Amino acid sequence: MSIVNHHQTDSGILHVKLNNPEMRNALSIEMFDAIDEAIEQANTQTKCMLLKGEGVVFCSGFDMKACVGNLPLLEQYILRLSSLIRSLRKLSVPVVVAAHGASIAGGCAILTGCDFVIGSKEAKDGYPVHRIGISPAVTIPTLFQKLGEGRARTLILSGEIIDGSDANAIGLLSHLEETDEQAIITANELAEALAQKPAIALQATKRWLNELDGSLDDERFDKPAKQSSSALGDETEKMLNQLWNK
Repeated sequence: MSIVNHHQTDSGILHVKLNNPEMRNALSIEMFDAIDEAIEQANTQTKCMLLKGEGVVFCSGFDMKACVGNLPLLEQYILRLSSLIRSLRKLSVPVVVAAHGASIAGGCAILTGCDFVIGSKEAKDGYPVHRIGISPAVTIPTLFQKLGEGRARTLILSGEIIDGSDANAIGLLSHLEETDEQAIITANELAEALAQKPAIALQATKRWLNELDGSLDDERFDKPAKQSSSALGDETEKMLNQLWNK
């Protein structure tokens, strides 16, 4: 079984689905590798990418259990997450994500790299990682772009988990539906609609958005990613041990 499924339709939609529901689609090195491989399948026929998750949630964040006693692995996770967010943002075609269930920490960061984020009132989103000694700063560049600095500052410093209605109100979700099932339907419909539009116009628009909002400036992403990964220490290791050895 592949940890990430992907295929491209005749209409030009690159479907990418996180496929590790038993682990709530947690982000591991294997998962990062598989997502990267799926994104690399985009070609000249691709008009849109549709990202989804199998199971009850879109993505629960990092596979933290694997990091107990292995902080270098957590450092790798943070750097890989930064790279993934950039890849989604820099992809030449629009990226639609069906953010059903929950998108927590790294999962929430992935949403900020996408162009359209469809969720439901049932959704749970946020960055509750301060309690285990981890800074979510890696997501700040795209979170600022999506929410604006004021709302981004509040969400990321509070560590609060918000529901879909609040996520939509602050701009984290671009589309809000009543249920997760409807959110997935809407994401599919939106991807189909985007695939019907002239690709050259959408790609030119995204290219200029990226040029003007700083998405192409790697330094903006490198600094918070490197700071977040290098800030891990004894306190983080202690908190991880306490969390997983209860």
